[in-house]
Amino acid sequence: MMEESREQNKKHIVLVHGSCHGAWCWYKVATLLEAAGFRVTAPDLAASGIDLRRLSEVPTLAAYSQPLLDVVASLPDREKAVLVGQSFGSLSVALAADRFPEKVAAAVFVTAFMPDCTSRPSYLVEKYLEQNPPVASVWMDTRFNFGEGATVTGSLLFGPRFMASRLYQLCPPEDMMLGTTLVREASHFVEDLGSLPAFSED
Repeated sequence: MMEESREQNKKHIVLVHGSCHGAWCWYKVATLLEAAGFRVTAPDLAASGIDLRRLSEVPTLAAYSQPLLDVVASLPDREKAVLVGQSFGSLSVALAADRFPEKVAAAVFVTAFMPDCTSRPSYLVEKYLEQNPPVASVWMDTRFNFGEGATVTGSLLFGPRFMASRLYQLCPPEDMMLGTTLVREASHFVEDLGSLPAFSED
């Protein structure tokens, strides 16, 4: 009982991965945080990591973020977690903080989209894609799908050359191998985000 109480008193950090990745990408950070005395949760968002859903079954940001929303909703009364979002994971963090402000101690955005409380949630993604259009000179061997039924941006899957040059260039080769083995197709859900109101200031 005392051990359980001690565990509950640890500050809880929830790590949220970015596009095409999964909870696996936090394995080094999660290890260091736990060694430093924090309680760490790193969910796989829908159709990511080892989550069995296909991207075609995940049409909205809310559906994509559901595993995170479930984690936050299940927090005990009076417990607040620190949510850490990397890259596109920041939109899931913002959604969770918007829905459960009483359960979020802080939202941390790491090399991420940082939505505001005045623009629709799609604004930053739209601007980013305007400045970084889906062409080989920008995204290299990343694959985009603009097929029938796709969202405005369709889906994307980071290519090995893009990952080596833009994402894993400072990492050991073992991390690059892990990443290229485990990445999955992802979406930016631009049409859905464009239909949502701005996040609240709470």
